[in-house]
Formats: sequence, structure tokens, C-alpha cells
Amino acid sequence: MENSENNFLEKYRLSEADMNELRLNFPKVNLYSKPFIGTEEIRQFTYCKRIIFFRHILHSPMKQTYKMELGLKKHEKIQKLSQKNKDSPQKYYNIYLTDYDTGLVGLIDYFEFDGNEAYPVEIKSGNIPPEDIEEPHKLQVTAQAILIEKNFGFLVKKVRIIYTKHKKMVEYPLSIEDKLKVLKIVGKINKLLENEEIPQPTDHKGKCVDCECKIYCLRS
Repeated sequence: MENSENNFLEKYRLSEADMNELRLNFPKVNLYSKPFIGTEEIRQFTYCKRIIFFRHILHSPMKQTYKMELGLKKHEKIQKLSQKNKDSPQKYYNIYLTDYDTGLVGLIDYFEFDGNEAYPVEIKSGNIPPEDIEEPHKLQVTAQAILIEKNFGFLVKKVRIIYTKHKKMVEYPLSIEDKLKVLKIVGKINKLLENEEIPQPTDHKGKCVDCECKIYCLRS
């Protein structure tokens, strides 16, 4: 009886090759044994840990803020700016990448490959920072860099940011320390999801003004 049941189930059992084909053709379906952490969630966790709690544990609907609206418009700006230079490196848009080892997943808006190295390209409408980019944003693009490395097999050592207000492109280095910090955050997010305990809010109340979670958070 047991053998007949095994034989019956065998035709429904997927091989590793079948699983890999499904993962390739349906990348948004999680066929893995552990949760994936999005590159955007790396930024959110660094900005305020409660955003992850409300989104992924309470599944609270999120109101679109003006910052989100700006983000939706940046794709068109990226393509218009990049297409002006026909002699520039190869360009890739809207590439969905996953990596089981790190537990990361993300939609890469835009990255380039110049024949020797690859790098994410971002677009910003604000001012150029005097030193480095803000940590939440830097860790998000670092997570993107890790995904590019894992999927294409070469080292990503920088990010390019186009500042439209100043019509200038600036390169920022991405270090091994930045990548290790991202992996530590992945572990912290997984622990938060496992424990299902609401974390403390950010210390900076100014961040709450235009936060999509402020109607749920009700911080004192």
C-alpha cells in the first residue's frame, strides 16, 4: 500500500530542474523554504523598523505618500536621461532578481555593465549630499549590488546617482562592510517576522510626518 502511494505521488513530485524552471518563469512566487527580504525592506527597516511590522505582520494597507508618487515617476526619468548618451555602457531596466543564500529579492530599476564591472544607477531630485548618501538609501542600493553579484558573478563596487536638479552624476563606493551590514539587517528582519513583536519606533519623530504607517503607529 505504501509503495503504491509513493508511486502515485512520484508523478507530482518536482525535480530540482523543474523547480528551477518554475523559479525562472514565475519569479514572484516563493518556492523556497525561507522568507525573502526585499531590497526596499532593507531601506524601510533602517528608516523605521515598525514599517516592516505593519506591512508584513499586520498586513496593513498603505496609503501612497508623495514620496511614493515621486518614486513611481522616476522610471521614465531614468530612461530619458540614459538614452541621451548612445555611447554609454549596456543598460538593463526592471530586472527582478532573487538569491536564496542571502535571502534577498528585489526589482532593480536600472543597472549598467561597461564590459568590466556592473553598478546600480539611481536618480534623485534633491541636493547632492556633502559627503555620502543617507544610510537607508545606501543600504538599499548595497542590497541591489549583492543581488547583481550573486546572479551575474562579478563584484559590484559602486553606485551611480544622477541628481536631476544639478544635472550631475556622482559615484559612491560600496564596501564589503556595507554588504555585511545588509546581511545583518536581513537576519534582524527575519527575527522580527518570526517573533511578531512590534519594535520600538524611530527616534526621529520628523520621519513620522509623511510616513505611510502613521495612522496605525499612533506613537506617543
